[in-house]
Amino acid sequence: MAKTLHFDAGLLVLTSISTEQTMAFGRWLASHLIADDIVCLDGDLGAGKTVLTRGLAEGLGSQGPVSSPTFTLMIEHPAKPGGLALFHFDAYRLSDSGSFCEIGLDEYFTQKGVSVIEWGEVIADILPPQTLYILLLQQDLNQSDSRRIEITWPGCPDRLATLIRRLKEDDPC
Repeated sequence: MAKTLHFDAGLLVLTSISTEQTMAFGRWLASHLIADDIVCLDGDLGAGKTVLTRGLAEGLGSQGPVSSPTFTLMIEHPAKPGGLALFHFDAYRLSDSGSFCEIGLDEYFTQKGVSVIEWGEVIADILPPQTLYILLLQQDLNQSDSRRIEITWPGCPDRLATLIRRLKEDDPC
């Protein structure tokens, strides 16, 4: 990753200059996730949320292909042998967290897999404290695939510290 690695007060900031790097970061990040983890992805349309999710799915050993569940709201990607299932949500079309719970999607949070929620800000009020938050921002208009990736894990500062330490040791891309 052409990483601009910066850490300040619980915020880890990275830079990805291509979709390949964003996917590679997702694959690397998946190796640090466990069953029942929840990842909340936010960012503008086209910011790379689904690209990052594809990398997570590959790294988790989930069955694909991965596409945005904008109209279905959720797609379950079962685990391959030795992998973890991926529960991929898209809250873009929901008005609030009540809608999410009303149709029972919150029940997946306790299943044996990793939940990834695109447009998670819509349901932020029901997400548990251990949720990993990732904000993807288009960074350089001259490089359409350049992304700033901001990571916070407020309920798990030790796990965020481990990510930072491992990121300094590894070259995920």
